[in-house]
Amino acid sequence: MEKFTLLFEEFIMKAITMTENMIASEFTQDTNFEHFTSNRERLFQILDQISNKIEWNEVAPEKRTELNRQIDYIKKLDEKLLVKLQEHQEEVRTEIERTVRQKENIKGYNLSDVK
Repeated sequence: MEKFTLLFEEFIMKAITMTENMIASEFTQDTNFEHFTSNRERLFQILDQISNKIEWNEVAPEKRTELNRQIDYIKKLDEKLLVKLQEHQEEVRTEIERTVRQKENIKGYNLSDVK
């Protein structure tokens, strides 16, 4: 049973690292959000499967407390990531609006009037 607890802890740390790296990264056109979300989803599915194999009442209370603390930390990281994603979404929306306005301005420019 101890091996599943250690495996669970290892995958929790991977989730923390993955999320921290995404928060620290600069979002650009090259940022692959789909890759991040699909890998993260798989990671949490694995964590769920491992969790179901652990007899939690046999795990030491200190270990359970530590794992719960790490899970709470992931939740806080998720909140930070959501805020950053919302900010990025707003930046992209603003950029799209600006591009559409520029396109409309160029459409209105009639070159046939220039001699």
